This record gives sequence, C-alpha cells and structure tokens, in this order.
Amino acid sequence: MENLTFLVLGLGPGAILAAFGLSLAVFYRSSGVVNFATGAIGMYGAYTYYGLRSAGSLVNPVFGLPALVKLSGPMPAWLALLITALVSVVLGLLCYAIVFRPLRHARALAKAVASVGVLLVLEGAVSLRLGTDPVSVPQIFPAGSLTLSSLRVPENGLWAAGVAVVLLIAAMVIYNYTRFGLVTRAVVESEKGSVIVGVSPERVALANWGLGALIAGLAGAFISPLVAVTPSGFTLLVVPAVAVALIGGFSNLPVIVISGLVLGMLQSNLSYQASQSWYPQWLGTGAQDLLPLIAVLIVLMVRGSALPTRGMLSVQDLPPARQPHHVGIKGAIWFIVGIACLFALGGSYRAALTTSLILAIIALSFVVVTGYVGQISFAQYSLVGAAALLLAEMTTVWKIPFPAAPILAALAVGLLGIIIGLPALRVRGVNLAIVTIVMAVAINSVYFDNDRLNGGINGGQVTGPTLFGLNLEIGSGGSYPRIQFGLLCLVVLTLIALGVANLRRSRLGVAMLAVRANERSAAANGINVARVKLAGFAIAACIAGLGGALLGYQQTSVSGDSFDPLSGILLFGICYIAGITTITGAVAAGLIGSNGLIYVVINRQISFGSYYLLITGLILIFAIIRHPEGLGGTIQEPLERLARRVLRRKPPSATPALGAAAVGAPSAPEKVV
Repeated sequence: MENLTFLVLGLGPGAILAAFGLSLAVFYRSSGVVNFATGAIGMYGAYTYYGLRSAGSLVNPVFGLPALVKLSGPMPAWLALLITALVSVVLGLLCYAIVFRPLRHARALAKAVASVGVLLVLEGAVSLRLGTDPVSVPQIFPAGSLTLSSLRVPENGLWAAGVAVVLLIAAMVIYNYTRFGLVTRAVVESEKGSVIVGVSPERVALANWGLGALIAGLAGAFISPLVAVTPSGFTLLVVPAVAVALIGGFSNLPVIVISGLVLGMLQSNLSYQASQSWYPQWLGTGAQDLLPLIAVLIVLMVRGSALPTRGMLSVQDLPPARQPHHVGIKGAIWFIVGIACLFALGGSYRAALTTSLILAIIALSFVVVTGYVGQISFAQYSLVGAAALLLAEMTTVWKIPFPAAPILAALAVGLLGIIIGLPALRVRGVNLAIVTIVMAVAINSVYFDNDRLNGGINGGQVTGPTLFGLNLEIGSGGSYPRIQFGLLCLVVLTLIALGVANLRRSRLGVAMLAVRANERSAAANGINVARVKLAGFAIAACIAGLGGALLGYQQTSVSGDSFDPLSGILLFGICYIAGITTITGAVAAGLIGSNGLIYVVINRQISFGSYYLLITGLILIFAIIRHPEGLGGTIQEPLERLARRVLRRKPPSATPALGAAAVGAPSAPEKVV
C-alpha cells in the first residue's frame, strides 16, 4: 500500500515534467530549438501569477521603472491565470522574434546555446527585480486529500495531472484537427516545399513559440503553489523534461505526457524505497536522478536519434580547426607574457588571473571534445567537480602528495569521461548534448550530494601542493594569492596548450577532424571511429580533471554545489563564442569567465557582479546572433591574413586529407528540426 501511495504522490511532480515536456516538443517541432529556457519561461509565469494573485501587480522587467506595476487588488485565480497566459504568449513571441528568428538557419547547437542565453537573461532579470528569496504562492487547487479504500490521494496532485491531460488534449486538437496544425506539419516535413506553396515558415514558427510559451507559463503558474518559487528553482526542471520529450521523440504528444506522469510517479516511489532495507544505501537519493538518464539512454540506444528531422533550407557548421604553426615559439612568448602579468598584478587581480588560467585549462577540454572530435559534451564541468572532490579525499584522507594526487584524480576522471563518451558511439549532435547534461545531473546527485560515495569530504579542506620542499599553495590572509601557485597554473596551462596543439598536428588529431567532418567517410578510410571518439572524450576528461584539481587547490575547500550543470552549460556557451576550435579561444574564454581577469576588472569599475547573469546572457545572445559559428572562426581568418601580409608569406598549404574527410573540409550538415 505504501508503494501505491507514493506512486500517487508522484502525480504532481509528474504533471510538471509532462507539461514542460509538451512545451519542449512544441518549441522543437516548430523551429528546431531544444529550448533549455523552458523552465525559465515557466518560472516567469510563476512569478507573474504570484504578483497578480497576491497583490494584483504585474512583473515589470524594464529597468528604471518599478519592479511591480499595480493593476488592482489581489485577483481571483481565473483572472490571474488568464493574464499569465497572455504574458507568457507575448514572452514566447518576443523570444522568437528577437533571438531565434535570426538563427532559423543556424545549426541546432547554436540555437541551444542561444536558449541558454535566454535562460540567463530571464533568471538574471527576475533576480534583480524581485530578489532571490523564495515566495509562497496562494493555492489554486484544493489542498485536501481523497480517501479511496485505505489510500489517501492528495487532491492537488490529481488536479495537476488533470491539467497536464487537458493541455495534451488541447495540443492534439490544435495539431491534428486544425489548419494551423496541418501547416505546422508541412513546415516540419519541408520548409522549401512550404515556401513554394506560399506558407511562411517564420510565421508558423512564431505562432508555435507563442503556444509553447503559453504551455510553459501556465505550467509554471499551476505548479507554483506546490513548490518554493525562486528564480533558479525551475531551471533544472528542464533536464528531466527533456528526457520525457525524448521518450516521445519530440513529436508523440500522448507519449510525452504519459511518460512525464510515469517518471514523476517512479521518482516519488524511489524516495520511499530509499528508506527500505533492501535499498543500496551507498546510492543515497541519487536513484531519482538516474531514472531520466536510464530512460534517455534506452531511447537513444534503441532509436539512435530521438530528435525528428526537418527539411531545413540551410544549416551552418562549426568553424574549421586550423593547424597551429610555430607552436614552441608562440608557447614561449605567451608563457613569458603570463609570468610578466603574474608579477605585475597583485591582490584580487592576480587571483583573477589565476582563475582565468584554470578556466582556460577547462576550456581546452571543450576544444578537444567539441572543436576537434565534434562531440557536444555538457558534462565537462561536472568532471571538473569530480576531480576536485577526488583531490580533496586523496590529499586529506589518503595523504597522497603532489603531484601524484592531481594526476591520479585526472586519470580517474578520464575513465569517467570514457563512460560519458559511450553514448557517442550511437548518437551525436544535440542528442548527445542532452545525454551529457542528464549525466551531469546524475553525477551531481549520485556523487556530489552523496557522502557515502564522496567520503563525506564535500565541503572539506584540500591539502595544498608542495614539491621538493617548495610551497606551491595559494596562501591565505596577507599572503593571498601567492605567486607560486599562479606560476604552477601557468606551467600546467602552457604544457596542456602545447599538448593540445600537437594533438591537432598528430595523426590522432587528423583522425579526430576526419571523424568530425564525416564519420562514414572516416570509417571508409580505415579510421576506427569509436576508438577516436572515446580517445577524445578521455583526453578531454583528463584535461578537465587537471583543471578541477587546480581549482580544488585554489579554493582550498571543495563543495559539489559549486559545480552545478547549468554553470557547465554557461561555460560551454562562453567557450563556443570565444572560439571552441582554437587554443586562443580557450584562453579568451578563461579571461572572460566568471571571476576571471576581465570579469574582475570590469566589476571593479562598474560593480556589475549582481548583473553578471543578465549581462552574460545578453552578450551570449548577441554574439550567437551575429556569429552563429562562434567568434573564433570569424576572427581568426582576418588575423591570419594580417599575419601573412606582415610576414609576406603565402597561406600554408592544407594538411593532407584522409580520403574524402579533409581536415579543412566542412563537417557534414547536422540534421535538425
């Protein structure tokens, strides 16, 4: 009976996943966007409903004006929901018109990164306007319970499930029995054919964005009384919702809703099973976040691709990863510049430069796995956190000295990277990005938040590095930050950068680029595609692990809370914009990353720390719209032309191709909706 009770208790959370999964499907089928901002749109809807219901005030996102615009006294639920629906539709229309319409022919990865920018803008704007303290929203549904035999069923959960079913029925009617639904299906099948017969794909996508935002906003409003509403509280709900949408192939709406309800019920039941004697206690409560991962893996392994394809007019690709030249000389020059900067700067500026050096190391892991191999991984920052926690345990519990401890931590994380890379043998593109972000959430839940696996070291101290009696610690108090630690980070960054540059020039690097260009062509030319992919994931994970170890030494106290998956997506977006195929781009990403040198310099001048999410999101959106392939590919070509003109040299000849998959050849277009 307890099992059945907890299954029924999961109807409420399941309805949340079902509604957001439904919204994700609407966004994707209309414009090919895996909208990571779906939860943020729901959050905005929740705050809108809260303001109207409690005080009759409408949230005003325009800075310089009052945060809340008084309309009347506290509104009844039906009127507050109606206005919330209208606001959500307007928000969806603005998102498409301003952000995603200019990206309609960009690759799915650029659209996904742009949706991260929208997420940051919405979360940052609400945080600045309304604060981050949780708010309590008045109830919409009855808060009592029904008694069926000996089973007590909460009414709000049943009502929430009913709302999800109503949204499903409405969506099915719209898409199956109206002209709008027929036109939408025609655009999905072939944009070119739709244009020929006079249908505007842009108008269809605009209308669908309004509909998708309507579903997400209403879902946020309906669930707001059931949870503590905060600006960041809804954002991670998109991860299990994406899993639900994948189960339905982003097109089968009944399967999406049913999967959401079932997944919520199973997660609720697992919370009960965690208290039973048979349950493996080492797993903690992490099994709840493992369920979406298991579901995603099963779907993708069976289908190979859970995202339906569309007839796009055109699609853009990643910029080429050009072969570096004069690696040793350039490395020596940058090393000398780094030493000069470390000695010239002091205090918080030196600490910020040290952070930039570490972030650049982490960014180099994206260069390898995405820039060279073409595989999208949103789990790199979770690997950084895993290495930091391992380092803390190795140095404080196992007493492993430097440099053995960071090397072992990096190698251990390299093995984890291979596991994360296994789905890449079957899936690719945005499908793989979804798998890796679900994996990142699972790592956070199963390892970071589980004292039985991390040895209770979460939040513990890290023993600083020493080598042959030389103190390399970052220091504390008046000696913080010690230049010795900055030099250590600079040496590690230089060695890894040289290694990544030589990897690009090696036979393995050429094979990686051949796989990125065209996997079938690479396989036809004798390249072991699976081995190359796994090698790329392993190398990138080891690099991320070394960055995580240095981050652990810098922070001196490690907590898994610092390595949430959304921070990893943000870092990926910064690397993508800075130039995810180049070492220079990785260094630039380190400089502009959170708490990096440029961040601190600007913050000292205008004190924009509280505006960081908002500003970063706006910059990310603007940069993606202007340069969907990333700034690295846009900037590097004119710089190379200038260098050739100054040196009066001819352009370097292309690296010999491996069969049809030339190093400089464009990658095969990614199929997107």
